[in-house]
Amino acid sequence: MVMACLAGCGSSDTGTQEAAPAESGTPAEEAPAEAEASGAESSSAKKLVFWDKAEYVDEYGSMMKAVVDRFAEEQGVEVDYVNVPSADMKQKLMAAIEAGNAPDLIVGDDTLVGQFASLNQLENVDDIMSEYDFTDAALKVGLLGDTQYMVPQAFTAPGMYIRVDKWEEKGLEMPETWEELKEQAKIVNDPANGFYALGFAMGASGGGDAEGFCRTIILDWGGQTVDENGNVVVNSPETVEALTFIKSLYDEGLISPDAVTGDDMWNNQAYLAGTAGVICNAGSIIASMKNDDPDLLAKTQVIAYPAGPKGSYTLGGSNVFGVIASGKNVAEAKDFIRFYYNDMDNYEAMIEVMGSMWQPVINGMDESEFWQDEMNKPWMESSKQSVKTYYPAPSDEKAMTCFSSQLCVKAVQEMLINGATPEEAAEILEKSFKEVYEAE
Repeated sequence: MVMACLAGCGSSDTGTQEAAPAESGTPAEEAPAEAEASGAESSSAKKLVFWDKAEYVDEYGSMMKAVVDRFAEEQGVEVDYVNVPSADMKQKLMAAIEAGNAPDLIVGDDTLVGQFASLNQLENVDDIMSEYDFTDAALKVGLLGDTQYMVPQAFTAPGMYIRVDKWEEKGLEMPETWEELKEQAKIVNDPANGFYALGFAMGASGGGDAEGFCRTIILDWGGQTVDENGNVVVNSPETVEALTFIKSLYDEGLISPDAVTGDDMWNNQAYLAGTAGVICNAGSIIASMKNDDPDLLAKTQVIAYPAGPKGSYTLGGSNVFGVIASGKNVAEAKDFIRFYYNDMDNYEAMIEVMGSMWQPVINGMDESEFWQDEMNKPWMESSKQSVKTYYPAPSDEKAMTCFSSQLCVKAVQEMLINGATPEEAAEILEKSFKEVYEAE
Protein backbone atom coordinates (compact mmCIF):
# COMPACT_ATOMS: atom_id res chain seq x y z
CA MET A 1 0.00 0.00 0.00
CA VAL A 2 1.29 3.36 -1.00
CA MET A 3 0.91 5.99 1.71
CA ALA A 4 2.17 9.54 1.97
CA CYS A 5 4.70 9.94 4.75
CA LEU A 6 3.67 12.24 7.55
CA ALA A 7 5.79 14.31 9.87
CA GLY A 8 5.01 14.15 13.56
CA CYS A 9 6.93 17.33 14.29
CA GLY A 10 6.25 20.75 12.89
CA SER A 11 7.08 23.95 14.70
CA SER A 12 8.51 23.88 18.18
CA ASP A 13 5.78 25.94 19.83
CA THR A 14 2.60 24.60 21.38
CA GLY A 15 0.24 25.92 18.73
CA THR A 16 -2.49 23.81 17.19
CA GLN A 17 -1.59 22.68 13.68
CA GLU A 18 -2.89 20.55 10.87
CA ALA A 19 -0.82 17.42 10.25
CA ALA A 20 1.47 18.01 7.27
CA PRO A 21 3.26 15.67 4.82
CA ALA A 22 6.70 14.58 5.95
CA GLU A 23 8.49 16.19 3.07
CA SER A 24 7.26 19.61 4.13
CA GLY A 25 8.30 19.18 7.78
CA THR A 26 11.62 18.89 9.56
CA PRO A 27 12.28 15.31 10.73
CA ALA A 28 14.11 14.99 14.01
CA GLU A 29 17.15 13.50 12.35
CA GLU A 30 17.41 16.52 10.04
CA ALA A 31 17.34 19.27 12.70
CA PRO A 32 18.52 22.68 11.50
CA ALA A 33 22.07 23.79 12.20
CA GLU A 34 21.06 26.36 14.80
CA ALA A 35 19.51 23.57 16.91
CA GLU A 36 22.80 21.68 16.85
CA ALA A 37 24.64 24.80 17.94
CA SER A 38 22.58 25.06 21.11
CA GLY A 39 24.53 22.12 22.55
CA ALA A 40 23.65 19.59 25.19
CA GLU A 41 20.97 21.72 26.81
CA SER A 42 18.83 21.62 23.64
CA SER A 43 19.37 17.91 23.00
CA SER A 44 18.32 17.03 26.55
CA ALA A 45 15.19 19.22 26.54
CA LYS A 46 11.99 17.25 27.13
CA LYS A 47 9.63 17.04 24.16
CA LEU A 48 6.22 15.68 23.29
CA VAL A 49 4.48 15.20 19.93
CA PHE A 50 0.72 14.95 20.49
CA TRP A 51 -1.81 14.19 17.73
CA ASP A 52 -5.34 14.91 18.88
CA LYS A 53 -8.56 13.90 17.15
CA ALA A 54 -10.31 17.02 15.82
CA GLU A 55 -13.78 17.43 17.36
CA TYR A 56 -17.03 18.94 16.11
CA VAL A 57 -17.17 21.30 19.09
CA ASP A 58 -14.67 24.12 18.60
CA GLU A 59 -14.32 24.78 22.33
CA TYR A 60 -12.72 21.38 22.79
CA GLY A 61 -9.66 22.32 20.75
CA SER A 62 -9.13 25.56 22.64
CA MET A 63 -9.54 23.87 26.02
CA MET A 64 -7.11 21.08 25.16
CA LYS A 65 -4.67 23.66 23.78
CA ALA A 66 -4.85 25.44 27.15
CA VAL A 67 -4.02 22.16 28.95
CA VAL A 68 -1.11 21.60 26.57
CA ASP A 69 0.20 25.11 27.20
CA ARG A 70 0.03 24.70 30.99
CA PHE A 71 1.76 21.34 30.77
CA ALA A 72 4.50 22.77 28.58
CA GLU A 73 5.12 25.65 30.96
CA GLU A 74 4.85 23.81 34.27
CA GLN A 75 6.67 20.64 33.23
CA GLY A 76 9.26 22.27 30.98
CA VAL A 77 8.27 20.20 27.96
CA GLU A 78 8.38 21.37 24.34
CA VAL A 79 5.04 20.25 22.90
CA ASP A 80 4.02 19.89 19.28
CA TYR A 81 0.19 19.72 19.38
CA VAL A 82 -1.50 18.70 16.12
CA ASN A 83 -5.20 18.33 15.32
CA VAL A 84 -5.94 15.47 12.92
CA PRO A 85 -9.38 14.83 11.36
CA SER A 86 -10.65 11.48 12.63
CA ALA A 87 -11.06 10.12 9.10
CA ASP A 88 -7.36 10.74 8.43
CA MET A 89 -5.89 9.49 11.70
CA LYS A 90 -5.29 5.84 10.77
CA GLN A 91 -3.57 6.42 7.45
CA LYS A 92 -1.44 9.27 8.76
CA LEU A 93 -0.40 7.32 11.84
CA MET A 94 0.51 4.22 9.83
CA ALA A 95 2.59 6.35 7.50
CA ALA A 96 4.34 8.09 10.39
CA ILE A 97 5.16 4.81 12.14
CA GLU A 98 6.46 3.31 8.90
CA ALA A 99 8.64 6.38 8.37
CA GLY A 100 10.06 6.13 11.90
CA ASN A 101 8.56 9.50 12.78
CA ALA A 102 5.59 8.55 14.96
CA PRO A 103 3.96 10.90 17.46
CA ASP A 104 4.33 10.10 21.14
CA LEU A 105 0.69 10.47 22.11
CA ILE A 106 -2.59 10.24 20.21
CA VAL A 107 -6.28 10.65 20.94
CA GLY A 108 -8.73 8.76 18.76
CA ASP A 109 -11.70 6.40 18.98
CA ASP A 110 -11.08 3.11 20.76
CA THR A 111 -11.69 0.92 17.70
CA LEU A 112 -9.09 2.73 15.62
CA VAL A 113 -6.49 3.14 18.36
CA GLY A 114 -7.01 -0.44 19.51
CA GLN A 115 -5.82 -1.76 16.16
CA PHE A 116 -2.39 -0.35 16.94
CA ALA A 117 -2.30 -2.25 20.23
CA SER A 118 -2.75 -5.48 18.31
CA LEU A 119 0.11 -4.38 16.06
CA ASN A 120 2.34 -3.95 19.13
CA GLN A 121 2.46 -0.20 18.59
CA LEU A 122 0.95 0.91 21.92
CA GLU A 123 2.68 1.20 25.26
CA ASN A 124 1.35 -0.59 28.35
CA VAL A 125 -0.65 1.90 30.50
CA ASP A 126 -1.50 -0.35 33.46
CA ASP A 127 0.26 2.17 35.71
CA ILE A 128 -1.95 5.10 34.72
CA MET A 129 -5.17 3.07 34.86
CA SER A 130 -4.40 2.10 38.47
CA GLU A 131 -3.83 5.69 39.58
CA TYR A 132 -7.29 7.16 38.90
CA ASP A 133 -10.86 6.26 39.82
CA PHE A 134 -12.09 5.05 36.43
CA THR A 135 -15.58 3.59 36.19
CA ASP A 136 -16.04 -0.15 35.76
CA ALA A 137 -17.06 0.37 32.13
CA ALA A 138 -14.00 2.56 31.52
CA LEU A 139 -11.67 -0.11 32.89
CA LYS A 140 -12.83 -2.44 30.11
CA VAL A 141 -12.26 -0.02 27.22
CA GLY A 142 -8.52 -0.41 26.77
CA LEU A 143 -8.11 -3.90 28.19
CA LEU A 144 -6.72 -6.33 25.62
CA GLY A 145 -6.13 -9.67 27.27
CA ASP A 146 -4.78 -8.84 30.72
CA THR A 147 -3.08 -5.59 29.77
CA GLN A 148 -4.33 -2.01 29.57
CA TYR A 149 -3.25 -0.33 26.33
CA MET A 150 -5.57 2.68 26.12
CA VAL A 151 -6.57 5.32 28.66
CA PRO A 152 -10.22 6.32 28.10
CA GLN A 153 -10.91 10.03 27.72
CA ALA A 154 -14.70 9.93 27.35
CA PHE A 155 -17.52 7.63 26.33
CA THR A 156 -19.39 8.44 23.13
CA ALA A 157 -22.57 6.48 23.73
CA PRO A 158 -25.31 6.69 21.09
CA GLY A 159 -28.98 7.47 21.52
CA MET A 160 -32.06 7.63 19.35
CA TYR A 161 -33.31 11.08 18.33
CA ILE A 162 -37.04 11.31 17.58
CA ARG A 163 -39.10 14.21 16.24
CA VAL A 164 -41.53 13.99 19.11
CA ASP A 165 -43.78 16.64 17.56
CA LYS A 166 -44.39 14.41 14.51
CA TRP A 167 -45.16 11.46 16.75
CA GLU A 168 -47.51 13.48 18.97
CA GLU A 169 -49.39 14.81 15.91
CA LYS A 170 -50.35 11.21 15.16
CA GLY A 171 -51.05 10.35 18.79
CA LEU A 172 -48.09 7.95 19.01
CA GLU A 173 -46.09 7.00 22.09
CA MET A 174 -42.33 6.57 22.05
CA PRO A 175 -41.47 3.15 20.54
CA GLU A 176 -40.16 0.38 22.76
CA THR A 177 -39.31 -2.14 20.04
CA TRP A 178 -37.83 -1.91 16.54
CA GLU A 179 -40.96 -3.45 15.04
CA GLU A 180 -43.09 -0.85 16.81
CA LEU A 181 -40.81 1.89 15.46
CA LYS A 182 -41.29 0.56 11.93
CA GLU A 183 -45.08 0.55 12.22
CA GLN A 184 -45.07 4.08 13.61
CA ALA A 185 -42.71 5.19 10.84
CA LYS A 186 -45.30 4.12 8.26
CA ILE A 187 -47.79 6.49 9.89
CA VAL A 188 -45.57 9.60 10.08
CA ASN A 189 -43.72 9.03 6.80
CA ASP A 190 -44.34 11.83 4.29
CA PRO A 191 -41.88 11.56 1.37
CA ALA A 192 -44.13 13.65 -0.91
CA ASN A 193 -43.27 16.62 1.31
CA GLY A 194 -39.63 15.68 1.72
CA PHE A 195 -39.98 14.06 5.14
CA TYR A 196 -38.86 10.48 5.73
CA ALA A 197 -39.67 8.89 9.07
CA LEU A 198 -36.29 7.17 9.41
CA GLY A 199 -32.79 8.47 8.76
CA PHE A 200 -30.47 5.45 8.89
CA ALA A 201 -27.50 6.05 6.57
CA MET A 202 -25.91 3.01 4.94
CA GLY A 203 -22.80 4.33 3.20
CA ALA A 204 -19.48 2.50 3.65
CA SER A 205 -17.69 5.77 4.28
CA GLY A 206 -15.31 4.71 7.03
CA GLY A 207 -17.42 5.91 9.95
CA GLY A 208 -19.12 3.80 12.58
CA ASP A 209 -22.78 4.88 12.59
CA ALA A 210 -24.07 2.54 9.89
CA GLU A 211 -21.97 -0.44 10.99
CA GLY A 212 -23.10 0.05 14.57
CA PHE A 213 -26.75 0.16 13.50
CA CYS A 214 -26.46 -3.08 11.48
CA ARG A 215 -24.70 -4.92 14.29
CA THR A 216 -27.25 -3.66 16.83
CA ILE A 217 -30.11 -5.11 14.79
CA ILE A 218 -28.27 -8.42 14.36
CA LEU A 219 -27.70 -8.69 18.12
CA ASP A 220 -31.27 -7.65 18.95
CA TRP A 221 -32.57 -10.42 16.68
CA GLY A 222 -30.39 -12.97 18.48
CA GLY A 223 -27.51 -13.17 16.01
CA GLN A 224 -23.81 -12.54 16.44
CA THR A 225 -21.01 -11.80 14.03
CA VAL A 226 -18.23 -13.44 16.06
CA ASP A 227 -18.73 -15.25 19.36
CA GLU A 228 -16.79 -14.81 22.60
CA ASN A 229 -14.29 -17.47 21.51
CA GLY A 230 -13.45 -15.76 18.23
CA ASN A 231 -15.52 -18.05 16.02
CA VAL A 232 -17.32 -16.55 13.01
CA VAL A 233 -21.01 -17.35 13.55
CA VAL A 234 -22.68 -14.61 11.52
CA ASN A 235 -24.42 -16.86 8.98
CA SER A 236 -27.41 -17.88 11.07
CA PRO A 237 -31.22 -17.79 10.81
CA GLU A 238 -31.23 -14.94 13.34
CA THR A 239 -28.89 -12.85 11.19
CA VAL A 240 -30.99 -13.54 8.10
CA GLU A 241 -34.09 -12.29 9.97
CA ALA A 242 -32.21 -9.18 11.08
CA LEU A 243 -31.03 -8.45 7.55
CA THR A 244 -34.57 -8.97 6.30
CA PHE A 245 -35.79 -6.33 8.74
CA ILE A 246 -33.10 -3.83 7.73
CA LYS A 247 -33.87 -4.37 4.04
CA SER A 248 -37.58 -3.79 4.62
CA LEU A 249 -37.01 -0.29 5.99
CA TYR A 250 -35.46 0.79 2.70
CA ASP A 251 -37.71 -1.30 0.42
CA GLU A 252 -40.84 0.22 1.98
CA GLY A 253 -39.65 3.78 1.43
CA LEU A 254 -39.30 4.72 5.08
CA ILE A 255 -35.76 5.99 4.45
CA SER A 256 -34.61 8.42 1.76
CA PRO A 257 -33.02 6.61 -1.23
CA ASP A 258 -29.81 8.62 -0.93
CA ALA A 259 -29.21 7.13 2.52
CA VAL A 260 -27.67 4.09 0.83
CA THR A 261 -24.54 6.11 0.10
CA GLY A 262 -24.83 8.48 3.07
CA ASP A 263 -21.81 8.92 5.34
CA ASP A 264 -21.67 9.61 9.07
CA MET A 265 -22.64 13.24 8.49
CA TRP A 266 -25.64 12.37 6.32
CA ASN A 267 -27.91 11.46 9.22
CA ASN A 268 -26.86 14.56 11.19
CA GLN A 269 -27.61 16.80 8.22
CA ALA A 270 -30.92 15.10 7.44
CA TYR A 271 -32.17 15.48 10.99
CA LEU A 272 -31.02 19.09 11.32
CA ALA A 273 -32.61 19.89 7.95
CA GLY A 274 -35.93 18.44 9.11
CA THR A 275 -36.02 15.72 6.46
CA ALA A 276 -35.62 12.73 8.81
CA GLY A 277 -37.72 11.87 11.85
CA VAL A 278 -35.48 9.34 13.61
CA ILE A 279 -31.73 8.87 13.68
CA CYS A 280 -29.21 7.07 15.86
CA ASN A 281 -26.29 9.24 16.85
CA ALA A 282 -24.07 10.47 19.63
CA GLY A 283 -24.75 13.77 21.39
CA SER A 284 -23.12 16.03 18.80
CA ILE A 285 -26.49 16.99 17.33
CA ILE A 286 -27.65 18.32 20.69
CA ALA A 287 -24.82 20.85 20.62
CA SER A 288 -25.71 21.86 17.06
CA MET A 289 -29.36 22.38 17.91
CA LYS A 290 -28.57 24.35 21.06
CA ASN A 291 -26.45 26.75 19.04
CA ASP A 292 -28.32 26.92 15.74
CA ASP A 293 -31.87 25.59 16.08
CA PRO A 294 -33.36 25.66 19.59
CA ASP A 295 -36.83 25.30 18.06
CA LEU A 296 -35.86 21.89 16.63
CA LEU A 297 -34.32 20.95 19.97
CA ALA A 298 -37.68 21.63 21.63
CA LYS A 299 -39.29 19.20 19.16
CA THR A 300 -36.72 16.47 19.87
CA GLN A 301 -36.74 13.65 22.37
CA VAL A 302 -33.80 11.33 23.00
CA ILE A 303 -34.61 7.76 24.01
CA ALA A 304 -32.74 4.52 24.56
CA TYR A 305 -32.49 2.14 21.63
CA PRO A 306 -35.61 -0.01 21.13
CA ALA A 307 -35.51 -3.74 21.73
CA GLY A 308 -35.56 -6.55 19.21
CA PRO A 309 -37.12 -10.00 19.58
CA LYS A 310 -34.10 -11.27 21.53
CA GLY A 311 -33.00 -8.22 23.53
CA SER A 312 -31.66 -4.68 23.37
CA TYR A 313 -28.00 -3.77 22.89
CA THR A 314 -26.29 -0.39 22.83
CA LEU A 315 -23.01 -0.48 20.96
CA GLY A 316 -20.95 2.43 22.22
CA GLY A 317 -17.48 3.75 21.69
CA SER A 318 -15.07 6.03 23.45
CA ASN A 319 -12.25 8.43 22.83
CA VAL A 320 -8.95 7.19 24.22
CA PHE A 321 -5.36 8.23 24.75
CA GLY A 322 -2.79 5.95 23.18
CA VAL A 323 0.93 6.14 23.96
CA ILE A 324 2.89 5.10 20.86
CA ALA A 325 5.57 2.60 21.80
CA SER A 326 7.91 3.72 19.01
CA GLY A 327 7.58 7.37 19.97
CA LYS A 328 10.70 9.09 21.24
CA ASN A 329 9.07 10.52 24.37
CA VAL A 330 7.00 7.81 26.05
CA ALA A 331 7.59 9.15 29.57
CA GLU A 332 6.42 12.63 28.60
CA ALA A 333 3.32 11.17 26.93
CA LYS A 334 2.36 9.39 30.14
CA ASP A 335 3.11 12.49 32.16
CA PHE A 336 0.70 14.50 30.01
CA ILE A 337 -2.12 12.00 30.59
CA ARG A 338 -1.51 12.28 34.34
CA PHE A 339 -1.45 16.07 34.09
CA TYR A 340 -4.79 15.95 32.25
CA TYR A 341 -6.49 13.83 34.90
CA ASN A 342 -4.93 15.60 37.85
CA ASP A 343 -7.24 18.56 37.14
CA MET A 344 -10.70 17.06 37.61
CA ASP A 345 -12.41 20.46 37.51
CA ASN A 346 -11.05 21.08 34.04
CA TYR A 347 -11.90 17.53 32.95
CA GLU A 348 -15.49 17.93 34.06
CA ALA A 349 -15.71 21.32 32.34
CA MET A 350 -14.38 19.79 29.11
CA ILE A 351 -16.93 16.96 29.29
CA GLU A 352 -19.75 19.47 29.75
CA VAL A 353 -18.50 21.69 26.92
CA MET A 354 -18.86 18.68 24.65
CA GLY A 355 -22.49 18.57 25.70
CA SER A 356 -24.19 15.20 25.54
CA MET A 357 -21.68 14.02 22.95
CA TRP A 358 -19.30 12.84 25.69
CA GLN A 359 -19.88 11.04 28.96
CA PRO A 360 -17.29 10.89 31.78
CA VAL A 361 -15.06 7.90 32.47
CA ILE A 362 -14.29 8.91 36.06
CA ASN A 363 -16.55 7.95 38.98
CA GLY A 364 -18.56 10.55 40.86
CA MET A 365 -19.72 12.89 38.09
CA ASP A 366 -23.22 11.58 37.37
CA GLU A 367 -24.86 13.48 40.25
CA SER A 368 -23.93 16.90 38.89
CA GLU A 369 -26.61 19.36 37.77
CA PHE A 370 -25.53 18.87 34.16
CA TRP A 371 -26.10 15.11 34.17
CA GLN A 372 -29.36 15.36 36.10
CA ASP A 373 -30.81 17.52 33.32
CA GLU A 374 -33.52 15.51 31.54
CA MET A 375 -31.92 16.15 28.13
CA ASN A 376 -28.51 14.88 29.27
CA LYS A 377 -29.44 12.08 31.64
CA PRO A 378 -30.26 9.46 28.96
CA TRP A 379 -26.72 9.73 27.58
CA MET A 380 -25.15 9.00 30.94
CA GLU A 381 -27.38 5.95 31.39
CA SER A 382 -26.59 4.79 27.87
CA SER A 383 -22.85 5.01 28.53
CA LYS A 384 -23.19 2.75 31.56
CA GLN A 385 -25.05 0.10 29.58
CA SER A 386 -23.09 0.17 26.33
CA VAL A 387 -20.90 -2.66 25.09
CA LYS A 388 -18.03 -2.59 22.62
CA THR A 389 -18.88 -2.17 18.97
CA TYR A 390 -17.66 -5.67 18.12
CA TYR A 391 -19.40 -7.43 21.06
CA PRO A 392 -19.13 -10.28 21.99
CA ALA A 393 -15.92 -10.95 20.04
CA PRO A 394 -12.61 -10.87 21.92
CA SER A 395 -10.82 -7.52 21.83
CA ASP A 396 -8.17 -7.99 19.18
CA GLU A 397 -7.00 -6.69 15.84
CA LYS A 398 -9.35 -8.97 13.90
CA ALA A 399 -12.46 -7.69 15.66
CA MET A 400 -11.44 -4.08 15.21
CA THR A 401 -10.47 -4.59 11.59
CA CYS A 402 -13.85 -6.14 10.78
CA PHE A 403 -15.70 -3.24 12.38
CA SER A 404 -13.63 -0.49 10.80
CA SER A 405 -13.93 -2.27 7.41
CA GLN A 406 -17.73 -1.98 7.72
CA LEU A 407 -18.38 -5.54 6.62
CA CYS A 408 -22.02 -5.49 7.74
CA VAL A 409 -22.71 -2.25 5.88
CA LYS A 410 -21.23 -3.68 2.69
CA ALA A 411 -23.39 -6.80 3.00
CA VAL A 412 -26.52 -4.67 3.43
CA GLN A 413 -25.49 -2.64 0.38
CA GLU A 414 -25.38 -5.90 -1.60
CA MET A 415 -29.09 -6.23 -0.82
CA LEU A 416 -30.06 -2.61 -1.39
CA ILE A 417 -27.93 -1.89 -4.45
CA ASN A 418 -27.22 -5.23 -6.12
CA GLY A 419 -30.39 -7.11 -5.26
CA ALA A 420 -28.93 -9.85 -3.04
CA THR A 421 -31.35 -11.73 -0.81
CA PRO A 422 -30.89 -11.65 2.97
CA GLU A 423 -29.66 -15.25 2.77
CA GLU A 424 -27.07 -14.29 0.17
CA ALA A 425 -26.05 -11.27 2.24
CA ALA A 426 -25.48 -13.52 5.25
CA GLU A 427 -23.24 -15.74 3.13
CA ILE A 428 -21.31 -12.67 1.97
CA LEU A 429 -20.89 -11.61 5.59
CA GLU A 430 -19.62 -15.04 6.59
CA LYS A 431 -17.06 -15.03 3.80
CA SER A 432 -15.89 -11.49 4.64
CA PHE A 433 -15.44 -12.22 8.34
CA LYS A 434 -13.64 -15.50 7.68
CA GLU A 435 -11.21 -13.78 5.33
CA VAL A 436 -10.09 -11.75 8.34
CA TYR A 437 -10.35 -14.34 11.10
CA GLU A 438 -8.86 -17.27 9.17
CA ALA A 439 -6.04 -15.32 7.53
CA GLU A 440 -2.57 -16.61 8.35
